[in-house]
Amino acid sequence: MKRIKSIDCDYIELTGTIKAKTGKALLFNDGGGIEVWIPLSQIEEQEEGEGVVTIIIPEWLAIDKGLV
Repeated sequence: MKRIKSIDCDYIELTGTIKAKTGKALLFNDGGGIEVWIPLSQIEEQEEGEGVVTIIIPEWLAIDKGLV
């Protein structure tokens, strides 16, 4: 997990897998047993590679979803 500072708020970089995806959200699995729906509108950046995805989301959302 990596913290990224921004003018608006802090962001968290998370690595895991995508279990499902809709037009508005994705089901993110952190690899530690936590699966949560994350709104696409809250994902700042997304990089995919070989089954693993890295996403950057606001720190408040990561806390709210139990990812940190």
